[in-house]
Amino acid sequence: MGKNIGRTLGILASCAALCGCASGGAQGGAFVRVSKDNPNYAELSDGSPYVAMGYNLAFPRYWDKLSEDECFEMIETHLRGISENGGNYIRVWLSHPFYEIEDARAGVYNPKKIARVDRLMSLAKKYGVRVKLCLEHFRNIKKYVPNENESGLPRALFERPAYDGLFANMTEYFQSEKGRELYFKRFKVFADKYRDDPSVFAWELWNEQNTTAANGEAVKRWQEYMFARVSAECPKQLVVNGYGSFDSDGAARAYLMYSKDTANAIACVHRYLDEGAAYGVCRAPVDVLAADAIDTIKIIAPRRPAYLAETGGVQPRHSGAIRFYESDADGAIFHDAFYTPFFRGAAGAGQVWHWDVYIYKHKLWRHIKPFSRLIGGLNPASENFAPARLDTPRCRVYALKGKTAILAFARDAANDWKSEFVRGEKPREVSGESVDFSALLGGSKIAKAQIHDLWGGGVTDIKNPSGKISLPPFKRSIAVRIELEK
Repeated sequence: MGKNIGRTLGILASCAALCGCASGGAQGGAFVRVSKDNPNYAELSDGSPYVAMGYNLAFPRYWDKLSEDECFEMIETHLRGISENGGNYIRVWLSHPFYEIEDARAGVYNPKKIARVDRLMSLAKKYGVRVKLCLEHFRNIKKYVPNENESGLPRALFERPAYDGLFANMTEYFQSEKGRELYFKRFKVFADKYRDDPSVFAWELWNEQNTTAANGEAVKRWQEYMFARVSAECPKQLVVNGYGSFDSDGAARAYLMYSKDTANAIACVHRYLDEGAAYGVCRAPVDVLAADAIDTIKIIAPRRPAYLAETGGVQPRHSGAIRFYESDADGAIFHDAFYTPFFRGAAGAGQVWHWDVYIYKHKLWRHIKPFSRLIGGLNPASENFAPARLDTPRCRVYALKGKTAILAFARDAANDWKSEFVRGEKPREVSGESVDFSALLGGSKIAKAQIHDLWGGGVTDIKNPSGKISLPPFKRSIAVRIELEK
């Protein structure tokens, strides 16, 4: 982590001239907001905590080969799986062709697509899952030329035929009143329906907006303008934005430009396991790359809820889903990407991509339940969790020290994606390991301590716990929850 943090801080200097429980289940009437007492976490407008637990469900991947009902059957399967395991969050692209309402002519909205979005939101409400609504994602109006790292992506997915002939280029779209009004008018169709709907986790202005074929300063000015305008339209809901995978010095410069000192309600970062990435940390064990992503974004954009909002594994330079998903039936990549961010101070679990060929295929929403149980009954904002490392000879141990509780996620350091999927080594049993919590306890006494089996789901009370806790035999990972005497 240190090397990449140092690099990021160096770029920061060079760019100084620029610019009662973890909530799942029913939504009630409360909206998600930044905690009033601790801006590192989110909460609901009734003061109860909200820890986002879910993943990206951007669009039905095979929408053009399935009927609408078949698409929604898959969507409902995801939502049911998330909800039944204690989850409470998804992210959706409203600009994907399946949902896109402005699909033929500028300023003309397809009532069939509007009905699809209504159907989605009704299902989200049914299952108590909040939705981050990503409003746009196109990168050029026409003739989009993919970057080197987009060679496997369909060009048409990132173009906007409805605007063909209206703008000379994307920079004009972002700078002109006509372009801004087209964006806002389309947004208003959704805002008029959902501004009073607590199912909306947040409005996301654009997916990875730094990748658009436009002048960066023009994009930055547009972003800040829309933060203010959309927030005024929907004052009860968060307004956020997201940027591309944090995998290179170029990406670091983009994050510093778009994420530092802006009106973004959150500190959002995308990062994937990517063997073709410029940064070596993107080829590291998934827990390491996820931890580094949160550590880095919290330096760039402090005192905001941080989220690893897109993660998982990709073929080199984002040329497709990583080849290991087929054999990762246990969900080892999902598990590490999901768990680790929270233990480095993120406001929620990591939000994995590839909901179809990976999550749906292997029913990986089952990993949410042990996480939900582990943090159940805790309020991260009032705990004021401080991240710590308590590594042992054989494990990386990510810990959170709070006012009334300590949580720890222990990861076998010898087991990772390379050992399992490149070398074909089955995860070993780790036994005889112990974690010393004495430094975090200070003068506090332990009221209760538990071992959480993250793979089998069992919870075991530790008899007569002390500052040094012995871990039972485990494979891949295990967690500890300590409750302190009040």
